[in-house]
Amino acid sequence: MKFGLVDRQGYVPDMNYGEAGKELACFVPSDYEFEQVSYNNGEGEVKVDGHVWRFFFTQEGIGVELMGGIVTLKEAQAFLQNVKNHIWGENNQQVQIFLSGAAPD
Repeated sequence: MKFGLVDRQGYVPDMNYGEAGKELACFVPSDYEFEQVSYNNGEGEVKVDGHVWRFFFTQEGIGVELMGGIVTLKEAQAFLQNVKNHIWGENNQQVQIFLSGAAPD
């Protein structure tokens, strides 16, 4: 399942990547323990609580995709809200969370 984090004004903050092997710490809130599974050009996958999440950039903002594991919608929403707050700050009300998918032809 794919999600999009989109600022209505197109703003994505500068990402401060972590140290080698933890570059994707810029996406994962600090109160989550994670294992970085892959990393390439500022994007990649992390394992959090047995679930694999992929972070990537889209034309509209930041994409987040559940690659492995099962979560409830409530769990996904809480994780995405925490990611949003981690990247844009808790007071930024301009960022919206969307379910995303391929547009039909």
